Amino acid sequence: MNRFPSEECLHFAGHSKKYPNLPLSLDGFGLHHLQEPIDRPAGMDFWQWIQCIKGSGTLVIEDNPYAVFPGCGMLIPPGLAHRYQGNGSGWYVNFLCCGGSLVEEITRQLNLHTPGAYQLSHPERILQYEDEIAEIYLKNEMDCPLVLSRLLYALLIDLSQDLSMSHAGQPLPQNEKLHAAVCFIQEHFQEAIGLPEIAESAGLSREYLCQIFKKHTGATLLEYLTGTRLSEAKVLLLAHPEKTIGEIARLCGFDSPSYFCSVFKKYEHMTPRQFSRKR
Repeated sequence: MNRFPSEECLHFAGHSKKYPNLPLSLDGFGLHHLQEPIDRPAGMDFWQWIQCIKGSGTLVIEDNPYAVFPGCGMLIPPGLAHRYQGNGSGWYVNFLCCGGSLVEEITRQLNLHTPGAYQLSHPERILQYEDEIAEIYLKNEMDCPLVLSRLLYALLIDLSQDLSMSHAGQPLPQNEKLHAAVCFIQEHFQEAIGLPEIAESAGLSREYLCQIFKKHTGATLLEYLTGTRLSEAKVLLLAHPEKTIGEIARLCGFDSPSYFCSVFKKYEHMTPRQFSRKR
C-alpha cells in the first residue's frame, strides 16, 4: 500500500467483540490520519499505538507532556486518562487499536504496558506492519480475523524489540523554552540549521540549552537533530525509490550526499541504497 495515500484510511473493526476467543484482535486502525486534538478523561477500552509520520505533537499523561515527532509513537494502555494534540497544523499519524482475551497479558510480558512517547529504532518496520494489516483487513477474506491476530502478535514482538533498543520519551519539563527548541527542530530540520539557530529559537545560550536538553532527554541536541533527519530519510527512501541520494539528502537537511551517506552508514550500518533494497 502507498505509505502516504492522498486520503486517509480509517476503519473500526471491532473484532474483540465479534471474535472474543482470539488472544489478540484488531479493533481499529488508521493510516495517514490528520490528527485532531483528543481529550479522553476515561481513556479507551483498547490498547493503542499511535505513530507519528509527519509533523509533531504533544501527549499529556498525568500532567506530564511528552514530545511526539516522526520516528516516535504513543503507547496508551486501556483505561488511562490522556490527551494529545498537534503542534501547529499538519500532524499526521498511523494508529492501531488492539483488544483480545490476552492483550493485557501479552503487552505486559512484552513490556508494552507503560504509557508514554517512545522513539523507535526502526520506525519504518512498524509502518510496514500497519500497511499489511490494512491490506489484509480490506481484502475481508474468511480467515481475516485469525490472520490479523497472528500479524498483531508479530508486530508487538518487533515493537517491543525496537522500544527496548531506544529510550522512552522523557516527559518534557515544564519549560516552554525547551519545548520551543524541540518544535523548532521538527519544523526546520530540512533547512541548514545548527546549534546557534536552535538556541536562538529558544532564547537560551547554546551551552545552557545543550545542558538541559541532555539532562531531560538523554540525547544531545545534535543527536536529536540528526535522528530527526535520518527518520525522515528512511521514510523518503521507502516512499520515493525514484529519488536520487542527492535529492533525499537535500530534503532532509544534509549538506551533501557524501555526508548524508556517511552519517546514514554510521547509524544504520548500511548505505541508504542497501537500506532501500533490504526493506
